[in-house]
Order: sequence, then C-alpha cells, then structure tokens
Amino acid sequence: MNDESNRQALQEDLAQLPATDPQRRAAIVPMMQSLQAERGYLDDKSIKEVAQVTGLSTTEVEELATFYSLIYRYPAGRHVLRVCDSLCCGLRGADRLLQAAEKYSGVSLGKVSPDGAFSVLPSICLGLCDQAPAALLDGEAVGSLDEAALQALLQRLQQED
Repeated sequence: MNDESNRQALQEDLAQLPATDPQRRAAIVPMMQSLQAERGYLDDKSIKEVAQVTGLSTTEVEELATFYSLIYRYPAGRHVLRVCDSLCCGLRGADRLLQAAEKYSGVSLGKVSPDGAFSVLPSICLGLCDQAPAALLDGEAVGSLDEAALQALLQRLQQED
C-alpha cells in the first residue's frame, strides 16, 4: 500500500468514530507524515485536510505541525540534512559542520538548493550525544561526523541523484 491509500483507509476508519473519540487526535501525526511523504511538506491545504478528517481546528493542527521538527511547513529538498546544534554537538564542532554542509551542498541553512536536491537545517538535540557531532540525513542517524566525512556523504548523494 502507498501513503495515499493508507491515508484513505485511515480517513475511512476515522469517519466511523465520534468527533470526540481520542483516536481522531492520535491519527494527526501519521496523517501529517503521510501527506508530507506525498507532497514534500504540509501546505495550508494539507493542514485543512488533516483538520477536517480529525475534527480539530486548523489552529490546533498548525500548532502540532510546527511543534514537530520533522514535519515541514515549507518545501524541503529531496535530501534533508539536519545537523544537531545542541550543547554536546556544539562543543564538538556543530557550527563548523553546519558551515561545511552549506559549502558542500551549495545551499544556505533553511533553504532548498536550486535543483531541489538538498536542504540543510540546524536541529535541536537528536539524542545522539554519544556520537557528537551528529546529524540526520533523510531520517537516518549519522554520528561522529567531521568535515571530511560530511563531504564524502554529500558527494555520494549528489552522485546517486
């Protein structure tokens, strides 16, 4: 099953539940993830769709979407590099990694490269303090990074694209 058919099945299941049923609220994050997988990010139309299906207000859905750092409200690249900039990673060189990520990917922090391939984002603690400095690349943890390892990682992705 693809994301859209999973979402449709979820919508059908939720339609059977009373508006106050807690399962409606519990479906918000999976719905947002499904829409993001399909569209690349959650636009205003997606927020309204989630609100309609779950019975929440668009404001409540927006609050949740902006709370979760892995939900994007603006377009992101096909490959997203999230570099941890919390204390442990910061002490071990996260600032240099962020600068190197911008340099090697050719994209400024928070932006999408012109070809749509990359986004580089700073990220609050990833829970990989023992591997600092660390990052998530397309949702996969990458730890004990240095500039050379980061450059090799980004070059590999560029070759695969």
